[in-house]
Amino acid sequence: MKQMLVALNIGSSIAEQMANIRQEFEGGNYEKLLLHIYSGLSEEQFTSHVAQALHKIFPDGLIVGTMSAGEIMDGKLIPQGVLISAILLENTDVRVMRYDNVKGNEYSVGGKILKDLIAIPNVRAAELLFPGSEMDTRPFFEALNQCRRDIPIWGAYSGGHMVNAPVHFIFDATGILYNSVLVTAFAGDDFHINIDKTIGWEPLGLPFRVTKAEGNRLIELDGHPASEIYEKFLQIDRSLHNNAEEGYAFPLLAKYRGEEWLRSAFHIEPDGSLNLHGFVTEGTEIQLSYGNPTNIVRLVNQRLEDIRDFKPQVVLLYSCVVRKAFWENLVNIEMEPFASLCSTAGFHTWGEVCRNAITGEVVEHNVTLLSIAMREGDKPEEEFPEVRVDDFMLNGQAALLRRLTSLVYTTMGELQKTYNDLRKLNKKLTVLAERDPLTDLYNRGKITELICNALDNPDPQNYPVSIIMVDVDHFKKVNDVYGHHIGDLVLQDIAHLLKCVAETSGGYAGRWGGEEFFILLPNTDDREAIMAAEHLRLSVSNHPFPAVNKMTISLGIITVQERSDKKEVFFKVDRALYQAKEEGRNRTVQAR
Repeated sequence: MKQMLVALNIGSSIAEQMANIRQEFEGGNYEKLLLHIYSGLSEEQFTSHVAQALHKIFPDGLIVGTMSAGEIMDGKLIPQGVLISAILLENTDVRVMRYDNVKGNEYSVGGKILKDLIAIPNVRAAELLFPGSEMDTRPFFEALNQCRRDIPIWGAYSGGHMVNAPVHFIFDATGILYNSVLVTAFAGDDFHINIDKTIGWEPLGLPFRVTKAEGNRLIELDGHPASEIYEKFLQIDRSLHNNAEEGYAFPLLAKYRGEEWLRSAFHIEPDGSLNLHGFVTEGTEIQLSYGNPTNIVRLVNQRLEDIRDFKPQVVLLYSCVVRKAFWENLVNIEMEPFASLCSTAGFHTWGEVCRNAITGEVVEHNVTLLSIAMREGDKPEEEFPEVRVDDFMLNGQAALLRRLTSLVYTTMGELQKTYNDLRKLNKKLTVLAERDPLTDLYNRGKITELICNALDNPDPQNYPVSIIMVDVDHFKKVNDVYGHHIGDLVLQDIAHLLKCVAETSGGYAGRWGGEEFFILLPNTDDREAIMAAEHLRLSVSNHPFPAVNKMTISLGIITVQERSDKKEVFFKVDRALYQAKEEGRNRTVQAR
């Protein structure tokens, strides 16, 4: 495997500039030629002309192209233009597949790709290229998640150098594509690949919970318009579409099923919702984040060591345009060292795609550096050079930034610790406010709230609801004869039995006061409620209580089929309990 790179001189003949690649490929040592075209030009006609010209020069070559927000050649950002990466392969089977009419058909197209991938003998990896980040790729990825977990999948979203570029496209030899996906599959025993992502952004401020989201639109955080996270903490107003770089500078950080990811906001809607490059899910905790140069360098160095051990022949770098904006004139600092290991090419993207090797999920990312290392055959015996990011440029003002981010990180750590302590304290206070201190059941206020909410629910699917009222028989005698200490132990034992019955039936148990208790059983009919009550009654009568040995309880039951008057329900179940005690105790009576 070998990679050869050409930064096109637009004023010169394409055929002449491709002469060395053509000579190398036609030398007889290679079976396949894969041409990646990274075009930073918005002129679609010329970009299409380049692809068609390459197809004429290399009729057997495979062509995949994408609009680029920055072309990376030998680990360096080059002047805006067209970069061609020619990967020559000796024994690897490479196939480029195009899928059209993706929007609105994401899941079915993902299923087609899955079917085609698994049909390729000994498929080893796949690259995906999308036109922009406007597609709803989640259903697309849901289909691809079913692919064998040992098949790495990576890719990127196209986008131009200008943030407000009106169109995004990919292309092949047939022309420009706006609603298609290009899939490049690699297959063969001789093909080896090592893929990972590098982030380096760290949390800033306290976490917020996503309370409302639709696809790539973040609507509410903690019940408030999502834009408040920028307006309140960073003084970025709702003209974020005019201050995109400010929004990009502080992407949102979250963990999705154990995996860290970032989302950059590129527009605020009038209702305060945020349009993001990538989906979000309700219930996720999310935070503002900032780029820590020291941490980024540390993580890139770790990745360089991993790739050095892999001993690649080719490296592709797909780096988010936000990283390019973050580093500004230092943009090469994290990319250039890769070129010391082998030929390195790639582009700045509008979003990255990387499959989680553990969960098998294909996930879209932002603000991420994807490094894809490839080789054919076993590792060569010769040692690869030790390479690290040369961070001498992080002196002067950059050193000040590094110290400031260290200060922020340390302060954030202390704040996060305090926040976690407060959350634990708040949880304890909530328990104290809702629990009876003697029995650890819900107290009167909480069990009343639960019952009233159940009886006031207008949804027919939440019925029937059954309520059991419990009274301990002759409990006053226990306190009089054995003392309140033994009485408390008896109540604790009975409470434990109540809790077991309630939780087994999917319900809740609470202490009403003294020796009276309630059990709430949602979605439980009268027959099931009677069975639960009788089970509880027998459990109590057969339980050996401390000192007094034997105790019994009386129970009243009511089952309601629809939204009901709460006072009347409480009155009826209380009357049923009174009837059970009048009829001799240690029995269950159903309210009529």
